Amino acid sequence: MGNKHVNAIVVGAGAGGGIVAKELSVAGMSVVLFERGGWASFDDVDNDELNSQRTTVLGNAYGPDDKRHKRVLVYPDGSTNIVLPSEGGYNNNAACVGSGTVSYGAMAWRFMQQDFKLKTIYGHVEGSTLEDWPITYEELEPDYEKAEWEIGVAGDDSQNPFAPPRRKPHPMPPFSHNKEAEILMEAARRIGYHPFPIPMARNSVPYGGRPACIRMRTCAGFACPVNAKGGTQNTVIPVALETGNCELIVL
Repeated sequence: MGNKHVNAIVVGAGAGGGIVAKELSVAGMSVVLFERGGWASFDDVDNDELNSQRTTVLGNAYGPDDKRHKRVLVYPDGSTNIVLPSEGGYNNNAACVGSGTVSYGAMAWRFMQQDFKLKTIYGHVEGSTLEDWPITYEELEPDYEKAEWEIGVAGDDSQNPFAPPRRKPHPMPPFSHNKEAEILMEAARRIGYHPFPIPMARNSVPYGGRPACIRMRTCAGFACPVNAKGGTQNTVIPVALETGNCELIVL
């Protein structure tokens, strides 16, 4: 990097940082994207359930590591305690390119219209800082759509009677149900419920140059072995780097 001038420095190549780096670099701005961990892959830890990002018995699969990233907890009485990333009280997130989007379960929900005006709906809640959002769902809807089509989301809101309105369907069809879900779906309908497929940031069909999901049993907490799960590391960050305007620096 040296002493060269850049338009923007983005710290953290995760869900937010990766998107910001892409938007700025595509717009022609020079960007340096910093990340405290490297590129992660399924082969780093395969599907060892004791070393997933959700179970830290043997450490965090995709970081942060215990040696470099200790935290000091300060309690109300002033006492302190050093907590390691592999310990439960750390509240860690992955430290790698893509961060939590590498190992998340990839559910891709939208907020409901009423979520933006909870104070209006419920009134003031004593002792809380509850406020309405300064924007509405309708204002944010085009951005939901853009994210769904860039990352790749499989779903079908036509089956969800409670879904907020959308201008455009999901870019991929929903995942078909396994045998257990088929039984539960039929039972739920019989008693008046409205089951529907969860919108997922996983490829139900080939999309974005990546293959369809192979439906492995260990998905949440792990990287995808075939790159079918969409995150910033395999969607927007590569786009940012391809512009030539974005430099990724791994610390």
